[in-house]
Amino acid sequence: MKNFLIFVCTIICYSILIYLDKTYISTSSKIFDFLSKDYPSDVVQNYMESQKKWWWVSYAVTPVLIGIKVLLVAFCMNFIKLLDLPGLEKVKFSDFVFLALIAEFVFVLAGIYKFVNFYCLDTDYTLETLQTYYPISLINLREQISMEKWLAYPLQLVNLFELFYWGILAYGIYELSGGKLKPVKSFGLVTMTYGVGLLFWTGVVCFLILSVQY
Repeated sequence: MKNFLIFVCTIICYSILIYLDKTYISTSSKIFDFLSKDYPSDVVQNYMESQKKWWWVSYAVTPVLIGIKVLLVAFCMNFIKLLDLPGLEKVKFSDFVFLALIAEFVFVLAGIYKFVNFYCLDTDYTLETLQTYYPISLINLREQISMEKWLAYPLQLVNLFELFYWGILAYGIYELSGGKLKPVKSFGLVTMTYGVGLLFWTGVVCFLILSVQY
């Protein structure tokens, strides 16, 4: 029940962010200006009409995507139990789910940061800039690093919020062990489980981008 309530709160937060983005950031005028550069006006108009018709899809898909993400993170973290470490003998899979749900609020804060940045600070933006931007990440230095499309996702992952996410997972493991594991070792366990899973997922995404690109 506790995990379900936190999950509902998370979905509500993400839904609010989606609403704010569609209403104030990814506006119809921004989408129209972006698409009109490459497509005829009738094609763009049809796309805009379909967007209005299917406005609810992003809200409906969000709980599914967040649920899958949380379960996958908990699944990776659950491998820690195989190491038979002190203090973690009685830890359940639901405890890792709870930890992943709590850590997910870091990315809610990232969404708030992104909204504030484009709504209040960097107001002269394009939709392309909006799509490639991620708060406090190396993707914002993409022009200085590389223009390769397949590097966009890895560069997005290297950000301060992701580091906070790892930190919360590590602290959660420390708490679950009753303080028997040192914080440094807890962070190492996150690297061995969630870190390996994230590396595998990043490799898959980069491979798919390269496959489409070439």
